[in-house]
Amino acid sequence: MPAIAHIGVGLAAKRITPKINAGWLILASEFIEVIFLILWAAGVETVPTNDTGSYSPYSHSVIMGVFWSFLAGFFVLWLSKNRKTALIIGTLVFSHTLLDIIASPKTAFFAADIGMPIFFDITQTVGLGLWRYETVAYIGEYGFVLIGLLVYLNERRRIKQTFAVT
Repeated sequence: MPAIAHIGVGLAAKRITPKINAGWLILASEFIEVIFLILWAAGVETVPTNDTGSYSPYSHSVIMGVFWSFLAGFFVLWLSKNRKTALIIGTLVFSHTLLDIIASPKTAFFAADIGMPIFFDITQTVGLGLWRYETVAYIGEYGFVLIGLLVYLNERRRIKQTFAVT
């Protein structure tokens, strides 16, 4: 359940960058989850449960969020030679980290969650803890997706009207 709010951020980004495919925007906002799934499949990171918090410092720590953001931005710059596109993609990757800081610890979903690690160990964590409360967590997760979808659909409508007039 946690992680769908990032899709809303990717969809909403269409407003500031109508030329980038929405799929790439969503992938950028969920890129850290993709890294997590790869590391989880390799046995490096663990999935959180109600009994144990997750161990995911290589995908979900603050320092690695910065790293993945720069890596994605530089990769897109290298491929596209477009600074604005690279900046947007890098920012979307980092938005994942920012949203996780706001949400963590996500005890509404995982009782043993202790927050987002700052570095590679779990002794120092950060988080505002808005997802401690089940109602707030569900409103937040679905609210981000709904708002992102509305922004995306409005932007698509605007683009179609622009092309219909010309």
